[in-house]
Amino acid sequence: MKCPNCNATVDLTVKKYFKSFLGIHFCDSCSTKFKLQRKYKYYIWILVSIPFALLSSYFIANLEIQENSKNLAFSLWLIVLFLIYTYMDRKIENKLPTIKVK
Repeated sequence: MKCPNCNATVDLTVKKYFKSFLGIHFCDSCSTKFKLQRKYKYYIWILVSIPFALLSSYFIANLEIQENSKNLAFSLWLIVLFLIYTYMDRKIENKLPTIKVK
């Protein structure tokens, strides 16, 4: 990401990713508030990832294994999905253009 005020490169770390829940980020150099300008590619990523998460979770939930193992497998799968999604989303958001927040 680039700061719209000073053009400094701002890396979206894991801490900053979870800290900016509402999508408002801060420049490390000049403390300017800015948002990401999300394009159609970002929304396509969301539309593709949701059905994948639902279908794969449905498959895990319907495995023919013991109930205790099924709950563990499903919980682990949800954790893996969360980690994969946040990693990919953060990498995509790092490349998006920014706009200044007033």
